[in-house]
Amino acid sequence: MDEDGNPPPGVCSWQFNFKFSLNTDMYAQESIDLLSKSGIDFRKNDEFGIDALHFGELLTDSGLVLFKNVRWVSFHSGYDFGYLLKLLTCSALPEDEDGFFAILHTFFPGIFDIKYMMRSCRMLKGGLQDVADDLEVPRIGPQHQAGSDSLLTAMTFFRLREKYFERRIDEPKYLGHLFGLGSHIFHSAQSATASGTGSAATTAATQKHSSASASTAAVAA
Repeated sequence: MDEDGNPPPGVCSWQFNFKFSLNTDMYAQESIDLLSKSGIDFRKNDEFGIDALHFGELLTDSGLVLFKNVRWVSFHSGYDFGYLLKLLTCSALPEDEDGFFAILHTFFPGIFDIKYMMRSCRMLKGGLQDVADDLEVPRIGPQHQAGSDSLLTAMTFFRLREKYFERRIDEPKYLGHLFGLGSHIFHSAQSATASGTGSAATTAATQKHSSASASTAAVAA
């Protein structure tokens, strides 16, 4: 989408299904049950799924990371970005928030987290679908599928910006924050500081079947 929230013609949201095996990979059964009901075909992903490391290599050269003019729009996305960072670095995540945010802001200098922004919107609460419903943003496609969730996240962001922020968001106040992690304002020329996260990749491993960023969308500024 462009800076006004207009999508390009044709297809504007993609879902990347990674190789994931119910026989060898770790997972939470509740997550598997939910995603199976949402249409995820785990047997197909095991056989034809994308190699996560190869995807990380291509993402590095895609022009979507490392550039300050790209804005990533997300919703409660600590785990999403944790998993993306594992793909990009091929190494374990830092065990403290200082290290995590330093790497995060290197690869993703322009992050907006709708859940964090909702702290300034007292009337909004709940998950992505709840917020989208309150803002009268229609969903396209099935819930809990990465392509549909990403598109809904982007559309919800621009509706939120229009209704609650007068179409202009104070970037020093909101840019670079993730809901539930850290407490300091991030400036584009500095690394944010924070305190104590643990490993964000622990439960993110259950996302390998679907998309590296289940509710995250990249927007060119």
